[in-house]
Amino acid sequence: MIHSLGSVTSGVDGSSEGGRVNTINIPGAIVIYGVALLQRLQRANPKTKLSIAPVQQGGIWGLELSYQGEEPAAVPDTWHGHRVILRKVEPPPPSA
Repeated sequence: MIHSLGSVTSGVDGSSEGGRVNTINIPGAIVIYGVALLQRLQRANPKTKLSIAPVQQGGIWGLELSYQGEEPAAVPDTWHGHRVILRKVEPPPPSA
């Protein structure tokens, strides 16, 4: 008996096929790409606080890269075919 683990195309976990990314959950799949981008940018921008999240803009999924501090260097316009949107986040006000 074969139990599908979420792969629409094969009905198997995909490990024998190189470990396919589950495309049923698009935001979850995009986050996997985003983590690799985040790690690369953190090495190049150690003093900038970075975070990444999937966003949908105009019906198209992309990556939103948020940062605090200096604007990160070497941010690509796209990453593995997904648009990268840069957003500056203001630091929280100091607590009294």
